[in-house]
Amino acid sequence: KENVSSNWFLYNVLQILKPEFERIAIGNTIKTIGLPYFKKLKITAPAFKEQQKIASFLSAVDEKIQQLSRKKELLEQYKKGIMQQLFSSKLRFNDENGNDYPNWEEKKLGDVATKKSSNISANKIEDNFGDFIIYGASGILKKVDFYKEESDYISIVKDGAGVGRLLYCKGKSSVLGTMEIISPKQNIDTYFLYCLLSNIDFVKYVTGSTIPHIYCKDYSSEICGIPSLREQQKIAHFLSGIDSKIEQVNGELVKTQEFKKGLLQQMFV
Repeated sequence: KENVSSNWFLYNVLQILKPEFERIAIGNTIKTIGLPYFKKLKITAPAFKEQQKIASFLSAVDEKIQQLSRKKELLEQYKKGIMQQLFSSKLRFNDENGNDYPNWEEKKLGDVATKKSSNISANKIEDNFGDFIIYGASGILKKVDFYKEESDYISIVKDGAGVGRLLYCKGKSSVLGTMEIISPKQNIDTYFLYCLLSNIDFVKYVTGSTIPHIYCKDYSSEICGIPSLREQQKIAHFLSGIDSKIEQVNGELVKTQEFKKGLLQQMFV
């Protein structure tokens, strides 16, 4: 209404109240909040000119968030396109003398990687704390006082939500039992193997409707092109550089989002 400077100011006021909206919403499948609740809702609003200044400042922060989100999206698209060219052999690296590396060999995934299971339960490590990372389906779960894997490896979610999701895991760490460990065989670079796996559509290997599963015996038959170890290392170095840039941009994005959240809490709570 006339005493509120803009939709932008009102949007940010309501944004900070979102957790409360989620708490009081009713319904199971589709949660709703009735109009009478909003008619009675009280908010704090400063003078009109201060509202305009707040809205202007927060819109600049939102613009920064959008720019970082777009930058991350473009980097991810670039990496995807590069990977498609690399793993279809349309894009090749040369050796130090400018010569071609040997032709890629077609091999089954099971010929270049090994699978290992984990028996670690989330319930059994609730009270365990330490210096070693343990990974869950979404990434780092927590730190505990033990580790199972000495060197870097790849993990894949074998069942439940996120089935088929891959993680590159650093050495001196472990994974939950809902995940499997994939490690390279001799003459296979670990990060190259991770990139190779990332280019595979694991959805076609998922079975089950209530609880989806994925089995190594199925996806291990996937035929892959494998270059020489030296070319693998060049590919891994190139793609890890892109991944580092994506992580950097994502870190800036998260910090900016947290900065805005902190501002909103200080202004409106």
